[in-house]
Amino acid sequence: MAIVPAPVLAQTAQPGGAGETGTVETGDNGGLVDIVVTAQQRGENLQRAAVPVSVVTGADLVKSGTTGLGALTSVPALQVAAGGQGNLVFIRGVGNFSFLPSSDPAAAFNYDGIYVGRSSSTVGNFFDLERIEVLKGPQGTLYGRNATAGAINVLPVQPKLGETSGYAMASYGNYDAINAEGAVNVGLGDNAGFRLSGSYTKHDGYLRDGTTADDSGAVRAQLKVELSPALTVRLSADYAHQGGVAGGATYLGKYAFDATAGRFVVTPSGFAPGEGLSTPAASAYRTSNGAAGTLPGRFLDPLARLPYSNFDIYGAHAQIDLQTSIGTLTLIPAWRHARKDNFNVQSGQNVGNLQDSDQYSVEARLVSNPGRRIDYILGAYYFSERIDDDTHNSTGAVANFLTARYTTKSPSAYARLTFHATDWLRFTGGLRYTEDRKTFTSLARTLQLSCTVPANCPTMPLMPYTRTFGEQPVRPAVNGGTAPFAPGVIVRLLETPAAGSAKTDKLTWRGAVELDVGPSSMLYASAETGYRAGGFNNDAPYAPENITAYTIGMKNRFFGNRFQLNAELFDWKYKDQQLSFLGIDGTGRVGVITRNIGRSSIRGAEVEALARPLANTTLRAAVQYVDATYKSFVYQTPARPFVGCNVTPTGALFTVDCSGKRLFNSPKWTLNLAAQQVIPLGDLQLTIDADTQYRSSRETGFEYIAEERQGATWISNAQISLGQADGRWSIAAFVRNIENDRYQIYATPVPGSNLIAGIDATPRTYGVRLATRF
Repeated sequence: MAIVPAPVLAQTAQPGGAGETGTVETGDNGGLVDIVVTAQQRGENLQRAAVPVSVVTGADLVKSGTTGLGALTSVPALQVAAGGQGNLVFIRGVGNFSFLPSSDPAAAFNYDGIYVGRSSSTVGNFFDLERIEVLKGPQGTLYGRNATAGAINVLPVQPKLGETSGYAMASYGNYDAINAEGAVNVGLGDNAGFRLSGSYTKHDGYLRDGTTADDSGAVRAQLKVELSPALTVRLSADYAHQGGVAGGATYLGKYAFDATAGRFVVTPSGFAPGEGLSTPAASAYRTSNGAAGTLPGRFLDPLARLPYSNFDIYGAHAQIDLQTSIGTLTLIPAWRHARKDNFNVQSGQNVGNLQDSDQYSVEARLVSNPGRRIDYILGAYYFSERIDDDTHNSTGAVANFLTARYTTKSPSAYARLTFHATDWLRFTGGLRYTEDRKTFTSLARTLQLSCTVPANCPTMPLMPYTRTFGEQPVRPAVNGGTAPFAPGVIVRLLETPAAGSAKTDKLTWRGAVELDVGPSSMLYASAETGYRAGGFNNDAPYAPENITAYTIGMKNRFFGNRFQLNAELFDWKYKDQQLSFLGIDGTGRVGVITRNIGRSSIRGAEVEALARPLANTTLRAAVQYVDATYKSFVYQTPARPFVGCNVTPTGALFTVDCSGKRLFNSPKWTLNLAAQQVIPLGDLQLTIDADTQYRSSRETGFEYIAEERQGATWISNAQISLGQADGRWSIAAFVRNIENDRYQIYATPVPGSNLIAGIDATPRTYGVRLATRF
């Protein structure tokens, strides 16, 4: 089942966690039940949180079989391109197409209150969760850096003091899919609890060449102790391994520049979605259509091998909460490490990556006790990260080897005050000061083949893919030098060492007003700024990205707590917006580049409704309209680009102007519909769930070519389950993507090969699931 965000009501916290509660429960009057969130760093009823936020509970994650961010795309504002290297997250069209350490994400990912700096490290957390909060728009005060598009908060179930309980779930489906997770909670006296959780996921590849196969597992251990009525300490450690055959793609076609017509011409491949890049048919297409760089008449060799993922991600942190007369003082020190060993071909070329990253952080905050005229949140945060990265890619005629070290040190301090002018009127103001100090050193080495005898080009050998520069069979001795590679063929070496440092700081702010217009209705309006740090390419730095967002919203409940209606109007203004894309930089190297492209405007509306017309019937609907347009989208590239935008030669460069185009991954209309019917059968109950999502057409790449446009899609899911009414056990049958629509989630032309590759969504999957709790 896909996931529908779960806005609910009332004034009490929802008990339980993953596998132990439902999103919506029946109260004494058959109405809706509350969710308590911490999106604003203090526990509050979701319906009283004056921020745009969607929530998915842990029970819904179990029911849907969600094992990663990709299944959260039914949150209307959120789209996720889950690939072999991690998750590319977009909120209302704003995100990042890059996994490289030189580029930071636009949507902050926070695991158990810890900011995770790398998009490739956002895997292995989706089990035994209390809830996931998706905050929409900049979070410039409480969350700070790199949260210009929003934030995703993944919150695990915490140990329960003095209680022995747990749950287990296992499912089996097509593609030989196995998914299992569970948790055991052990009470250690009345004032302590230990919780051990784990998950395992395995399935065959969704593409014909076996790619997108998964074989992953994770474990989490937590100890929570109430040392005194005022002092609580929680220790947590986790480990996740992601393995399998990594991400796959399919050739969409080839392109070539027609000098006579003065434009690029595309020849479609004719492959159906899900073909893959390494089937016999795909390899034959590649070796007869893909141009080997600048070698006239030479086509590409087959890809070196099937891709793979070998990620190890682990960390530890503590949370210390001290109740004082002036509020709750919280201290969160944390360390996280990620070891990435990856070979990926989704871009249509051989790309390998070895990466080690370590991040350290500590946050201290003071949250005032409730019931004061002025509520306050005061905090300080420090983040430090070091990344050692080794990236190597090859098209056969060109081989690139980039070794680099990136360091970031980012201290910040923040404050937010809320003034309760009356019982029904509140004003909020917030400030955050952030400083980013970044350094990098790198060495880029490029080997390029060229013909000295043109007649030899069509049959000349190509360079093999190797993980290191030293493994290449022929290497010139000096920068700029050449060496004979084969009869009539030479190889040239270009070495580009680079280093740099940058220090930027930013003061971001928030202003808001909240107005209670009834016992269960609220209006709010806010203005907030956000900031994403700048960074470095191998050829040039790029500047920070800034946003100012305006929001007007309302939250309501009616008819004795049986109907909820929330609505939001938003207007986001970006300046110096960052874009990461696959291209050719100023040194002639093919790779992912980040540029500041200009300004964009994102405005629209979102409406969510939840109803329980009968005690056992729940209906949901959510609709979002987005008008997302680049007001200024201009960049330069040294090679003639294949784009659907205006291109103007400017000296030795080409100026590309895509102003007026829509943002990527930003469908104008998104509609979610869902229904649940519970049928009591004595001590048992039968539960039927169904949901569907519509998205209008959207762009899946930044070049704005026809091959990157995905038409409108409908994706539907259904589930039927039978179990005890108290939830002790259940058995369910499910089907996801009933339409079997393998719509496109990402596409790109591949410089140097003149091929176009696209990544498709997961096909129809189905299976059965058993669950129990105690």
